Amino acid sequence: MSETVTPRPESAQLDCPECRTSITYYDVAGSEFYACPNCHAYFQHTNEETPKLIGKYTRTTHATPLIPLGALGTLAGTQWRVVGFVERCEYQAQQYTWSEYQLYQPETREYAQLAQFNGHWIIIRPFAEQKNQIKLVGQSLERPEGTYRLYARYQTRILWAVGEFDWDIKGDDSVKISEYILPPRMVVQERNENAVTWYRAEHVEPSDVAAGFKVPPSSLPTPEGVGAVEPNPSAPKWPALKRLTLVALALLLLGQVLFSIRHRRETLLSERLRVVADTAAAAGTGRIIVSPSFTLKDQAALLIELNTTLNNQWLELPVSLVNEQTGQGFEFTKNIEYYSGVEGGENWTEGRRDTDAVLSRVPAGRYHLNFYPITEAGPAAPEIVVTVVANPFLWSNFFIALLSLLIYPVWLYMRRASHETGRWSQSDYGPTQ
Repeated sequence: MSETVTPRPESAQLDCPECRTSITYYDVAGSEFYACPNCHAYFQHTNEETPKLIGKYTRTTHATPLIPLGALGTLAGTQWRVVGFVERCEYQAQQYTWSEYQLYQPETREYAQLAQFNGHWIIIRPFAEQKNQIKLVGQSLERPEGTYRLYARYQTRILWAVGEFDWDIKGDDSVKISEYILPPRMVVQERNENAVTWYRAEHVEPSDVAAGFKVPPSSLPTPEGVGAVEPNPSAPKWPALKRLTLVALALLLLGQVLFSIRHRRETLLSERLRVVADTAAAAGTGRIIVSPSFTLKDQAALLIELNTTLNNQWLELPVSLVNEQTGQGFEFTKNIEYYSGVEGGENWTEGRRDTDAVLSRVPAGRYHLNFYPITEAGPAAPEIVVTVVANPFLWSNFFIALLSLLIYPVWLYMRRASHETGRWSQSDYGPTQ
């Protein structure tokens, strides 16, 4: 003989004991507590018993449900019915308020909460795993997928409610909550005098909420700041970019070393020259100094180093590198000054005695240097030690390439760090606390 199964009704009706408004509820077998959408009475109704009035939510200003009660929608691959709505705040900091939608899955009779704070959404469900998979270590929580860090501890207070509930929401006012985060996931501990209950939560994009429940995206609040478990948009890119950057840095350094080996530094000239006053010219003008000649075998960069014996003097030094075969010249000017003394028993110095210049892509040929010194009277006429080096080991190009290579990684790192700073700015347990 076949057994007849009576299907559960999708919904039922009951009358509010206070204002007699007809209320539709959907968890026919499980719901026991109700908040009237008309008079805001909160009451208990079990089976055929007379409804028991518990109290009223008389808050004159309250949040309006953005998703209407009874709406059917899909989130995280599951179809849900919105059956209740609660506005909560922190008991000790009532300026922090948020909304929670009670979601019901008729087929499995599973419940979930869809919470919204400052435009950020998370879906919260009971843990199906055993308690032994949750390990508390100080202010962290260990799970197989990683370490969750303590983000918040608080006690809640219900400001306003409407709809149906399968538990007495009044009792939530005595529950102490601890939140642990590993974005985009969260683990929530609810503790009261009798028990500890664990929940798992996950970030939900506002666009998914709007699409899932078919509400206009413009009707949802604009996210403010960074959500507790809002994914860091830079985090997925960072590990691969970090590895790629390290490889590129290694190749850049290797290339610089190989270049220095292939193009060996060669000293073409090292000479000490003395500045002698030109008595036929204006005061402070020195005679033109002509260096000995030197030969550059192949086109190369030239480093010209100038070291002086200045002492409380300045020296303006126009320099010309002259190709003796073609007459082609390369000019530059250097201003050098060095001063020192004692003041208040302390020695001090200002400026420096040395400088250098780099001339790139100088053609092969025979060259000499012309110096046109201008200086001031001093304790002694300065001397100049000039050194000309071909194929110098130039770090400037290396650092330019290094800077170009690091621009995007540094920007991404700062963006990633800024996101985390914004996240933890709302917490009393952040890295800087």
